[in-house]
Amino acid sequence: MKALILVGGYGTRLRPLTLSVPKPLVEFCNKPTLLHQVEALVQAGVDHVVLAVSYMSELLEKEMKVQEQRMLSFHRNHGNQGTIGGRIQRFVEKPQLRPTSIEKEIFPVMAEEGQLYAMELQGFWMDIGQPKDFLTGMCMYLQSIRQRDPDSLCTGPGFLGNVLVDGVRVRRCTVLKGARLRSHSWLDSCIVGWACSVGQWVRMENVTVLGEDVIVNDELYLNGANVLPHKSITDSVAEPRIIM
Repeated sequence: MKALILVGGYGTRLRPLTLSVPKPLVEFCNKPTLLHQVEALVQAGVDHVVLAVSYMSELLEKEMKVQEQRMLSFHRNHGNQGTIGGRIQRFVEKPQLRPTSIEKEIFPVMAEEGQLYAMELQGFWMDIGQPKDFLTGMCMYLQSIRQRDPDSLCTGPGFLGNVLVDGVRVRRCTVLKGARLRSHSWLDSCIVGWACSVGQWVRMENVTVLGEDVIVNDELYLNGANVLPHKSITDSVAEPRIIM
């Protein structure tokens, strides 16, 4: 069975994160969103996945090659044949005729012709295209892990609730790879981008989102700030706004 995943959008609602990587590669609970989708399709019986790419397609291709190498290494180590079926066969460039929207141009025609069907999958589904929904979805996903595989969550002193990543005082937050949170900081409902540095005694809340490589100086307060990549924050942000 074949499946098509639409991964060509700009992900504007999830900016500033998607200024650095395409939305399918933004890590959701420690794994790129795209891999969550591929794994769900495999569980549903799909054995051939096609990605319809456009925005930052070279990064998507690079990540898929990395994942393929990880899978092949795992296959060689355990010596069985079960994982080898996920090998990537080829990358095909789409003909550059004109931009095409599959949702607006292709699917409506298929529906009119009676060629479009839906399959109901088990579990839950949620749109995580906006930061506030991304964080809500994260909490739902972690709760599902609590029910399915509680041993994979972090436990012990200092951990309260469903936790996958240790850190400072964080609640309903996602901290992406390479970010550093200094001591005594307090974060509630935030997304901290790749390679960010959050100083000591910083308070961040109200769906504050830091793009890649943002530096937040010590003892600042950020309330609903949306900070574009590669910025240095030296003053508190008392009201929600975009920092360019």
